[in-house]
Parts: sequence; C-alpha cells; structure tokens
Amino acid sequence: MRTRPSPSFVVAVLALVVASGGAGYAAGTVTSSQIADNTIQSRDIRNATIEGVDVASRSLPRTKISKGCASGEVAVFGGCVATASRGPSSHQAAVDDCNNRNGRLPTTGEVQWIRSHMEFAWADGNPSQYEFTGDFTGGYPYTPIAFDRSGNGIDNASANLFWHHCVTS
Repeated sequence: MRTRPSPSFVVAVLALVVASGGAGYAAGTVTSSQIADNTIQSRDIRNATIEGVDVASRSLPRTKISKGCASGEVAVFGGCVATASRGPSSHQAAVDDCNNRNGRLPTTGEVQWIRSHMEFAWADGNPSQYEFTGDFTGGYPYTPIAFDRSGNGIDNASANLFWHHCVTS
C-alpha cells in the first residue's frame, strides 16, 4: 500500500518553499531607492562597511556638545583650527598637545591649505619656519613630515622643534 501526501501537506511545503525563496529574493534585490529616508539605523549596518565618502559632511551626530569654535579659531576640516600656531616643540609633544585638546595634527593637504590662507599665523611669524603635519613618509623609516610657508617640505622632521596647528572637534 502506497501512502499519498495529503493536500494540506502539499500546500504547507509549497508555502514554505515560496516564503524562504522570497526572503532570499528580497535580500538580493532591495536597493537604496526602495528604502525610505531615515529608516536605516546603526544596528542595521555591518561594521566597517561605511566609509567617510559615503556620509554627507557634518551629518553624523557629535559625541560631545559643540557650541562652535572658540575665540581665535576658524571652522575648517570638520573641526576648529586656531589662527595662531603653537610651539615650537617636538613632534611627539605636538601630537600630545593636539590629543589633549581633543584634536589632531592637520594632514599634509590641510597644512598646505593653512599656509595659503593669510588669516592663519605661520609658526612664529617667520615663513621659513616649519610646521608639523600628522602625516608620515611612505617608506621605512616612517618619519613625520613638516612644511614651511613656501611649501618646502622636510621628510624627517622627528628630531626637530617645529610649530603646529591642531584640528580640534
């Protein structure tokens, strides 16, 4: 005697196949145009999948309350930069100073921008003095880079006492 599946069993198996296939289909075909604005939350995003270029400038909430830049500072590079330099100091002391101010040394590109804007004082007022960047040379030994106001660079600024600006948040 042969057992035949009941009609309800056939319908249940068919429903299970369709339901599981539908979820896989949705996972592979949902696009950003089908997602309503402001509905994705942090828990919905896998870690290390979003980069800075994927996020609009100043769109993320700050972890600290910010009431703008302090007196003598200008809002640039996503933070505040004092119009006056600090120093002279060693590179490590410059890094420590910026860290203590909840900031960082500017990148090479940011230092190039600062040196081209006269509202920022350069070093001790002497354009031939150098200022540290937060960047390092690309090869071993990795050493900090500094520039003077004319754009001349030093690739091994580690043993020097130079000036610096900080980008603070």
